[in-house]
Amino acid sequence: MHSQFTISEIRDMLDRKDLVVNTTYQRSPNIWPPNAKSYFIDTILEGYPFPKVYFYETYDDKRKKPKREIVDGQQRITSCISFLNNEFSLSSTSKRFTGLHFEDLSDEDQRGFLMMPVQVDIILSAERSELLEMFRRINAYTAPLNPAEKRHAEFQGKFKWFVNELADEFSPLMEEYGILTSKQILRMADTEFLTELCIILDRGIVNKDQRGLSAIYKKFDVEFAQEADYRSKISDFFEQLRTTLNPLRQTFMMKSYAVHSLFCALTQRKYGIPGGEQSLGIHTDGFYFVDVQQTLSNLRQLADAHETQDVDGQFKAYVEACLSTTHRIAQRTTRSRAIARALA
Repeated sequence: MHSQFTISEIRDMLDRKDLVVNTTYQRSPNIWPPNAKSYFIDTILEGYPFPKVYFYETYDDKRKKPKREIVDGQQRITSCISFLNNEFSLSSTSKRFTGLHFEDLSDEDQRGFLMMPVQVDIILSAERSELLEMFRRINAYTAPLNPAEKRHAEFQGKFKWFVNELADEFSPLMEEYGILTSKQILRMADTEFLTELCIILDRGIVNKDQRGLSAIYKKFDVEFAQEADYRSKISDFFEQLRTTLNPLRQTFMMKSYAVHSLFCALTQRKYGIPGGEQSLGIHTDGFYFVDVQQTLSNLRQLADAHETQDVDGQFKAYVEACLSTTHRIAQRTTRSRAIARALA
């Protein structure tokens, strides 16, 4: 049975013991770390939808009334109740409400939170075995997590939430420019791409592999002293895409692997990356461009050669590096060198 309750109604149901947590189906209510709770509460305050929860309804003979158990959604519901009780404030995962407890919110935001509808499926009069079978079948038709989704499920530390914040800010631009499709972004390709940019800042140009992607999450899970530096450099790059390099939007220079190489060349030119001068043959001069219009013309020529697959022209090496095994260090270096020359 489909139903809907406000957060205020669910709180009151819990207070009256008309709704209880069934620990048979649910993990510990403390499984979510503070940043995860904060991000979920911010999702509600910003008015974004979130997955429905499941209640199992039985009849309580002693109390002569229905009794409901939470069989899926405990983390979401207990996070809401904990926030209502002012047990934690929102972290930097929230842009507008950082540092605020529930009592610190405006009357309008408090009202909006309490009145937020929660979509609920109520399971009526099912045997326990039927209930377990139902969830087995639901899980059987759930798409398996890809590596990026698994990383964001496994890690809950500083780096995961840093990448999440970058994705919130820059994913719309990546879709608009054709760097990633909306379908790819829905499966967290944006967080994977941003993680790759962080790896460039941390290690320089390397092969792409899932072990390396997980390693940087682990490396900066607890302490991430480089956060401000990485944020500044990545934000600066996307600002250049939005402004100076805007004429290249929706060209082949905006293919994700080409943008990866563009980031390598530009960042080496202005800030430096590990091993960048040796691998790319370009000095770090503290700026991106010598001549903006000439650079745009040069990059457009590279993009056009890539689009026409011109493997016999002057950009043969660049084109070949765009057409095969785009995530290996050799191809990445070749593309980045060609772009570095285009910046001169």
